Amino acid sequence: MSENFGSSGQIQPLSLGNVVTAGFRIYRSHLKSYFSLALIGYLWSLLPFLLLIPAVIALSWNLRFNNNSFLVWLIVVLIELFVYFYALGKFLVNAAIISRLAFGELVNQPETVNTARSKVKSRLWMFVLTVLLLLVISFALLLFFLISLSLLQTLQWINPLNLILPLLNFVAFFIVLAAVFWFAARFFIADVLIGIETHLAPITAVSRSWELSKGNALRIVLIMFVSLLIPMPIQIVIQLIVKGIIQALIQPVLIQQGIPNIINGSTNAIFLVAMVYLLILVTLFLVSAVILPFWQAIKAVIYYDLRSRREGLGLQLRDREI
Repeated sequence: MSENFGSSGQIQPLSLGNVVTAGFRIYRSHLKSYFSLALIGYLWSLLPFLLLIPAVIALSWNLRFNNNSFLVWLIVVLIELFVYFYALGKFLVNAAIISRLAFGELVNQPETVNTARSKVKSRLWMFVLTVLLLLVISFALLLFFLISLSLLQTLQWINPLNLILPLLNFVAFFIVLAAVFWFAARFFIADVLIGIETHLAPITAVSRSWELSKGNALRIVLIMFVSLLIPMPIQIVIQLIVKGIIQALIQPVLIQQGIPNIINGSTNAIFLVAMVYLLILVTLFLVSAVILPFWQAIKAVIYYDLRSRREGLGLQLRDREI
């Protein structure tokens, strides 16, 4: 049956279980297309690392010919930064497409991947600027917490407070931890907003995420916590499998050739170590590409839920037996 938020009065929020269940059902129903989008996003994240190879060659050439030009270093750094942010934007675009597609399922207005991409890809730099804005906010909050903790440490000079100072540090730690999760919840759907709503600048997206999540931070934190726990068994199993494969490949080499030979550059050993690292990287990408769509679907359901209640859209979940 469908989940009805109510036809009149204040729309009731989805429960934690309903949010997670709805996100999982959408994720399961579109796993193939969502996984492809996530994998493309993660592949884009490799671009800055691939660019490091020609960058190192260029800088080595610059030093080799005693032409330690500041201009060369500046150009290389600027190109690397541009490529890094461009790759970050590509990753965020693909992640936002997943959330947009999931939201379309929720409101019974599904889109194709190509249609969603055509509407989201032009906002690449908006995603990047939003992330940078959130980093600035996070840095300012971190600086505030560090200053507050430093001031707290000055209390050790007050003799009557020496006995309770460890308790104060313990309480301060949990206050800071709670604040981190609270702020993360308030800005949790900023990227989804840019992917779904039109003409949102970074500041507008951040402030709108703050507005929509008002009074729901604790619930969002709980949803985040449960959503992190659900994929954990899959991660553990895959890590154990990879660990077993690595041990099966590496241990015979260690026994046969010994660590000194590997350190000295045995060709076979170096090739094997490189293959092991490649296996770890491929596994990491595949696992991340499996988990990201679930995470983005959860974001879409939270966004749907918050908008439905705060703005009275009167929308209903599609028939997903939740």
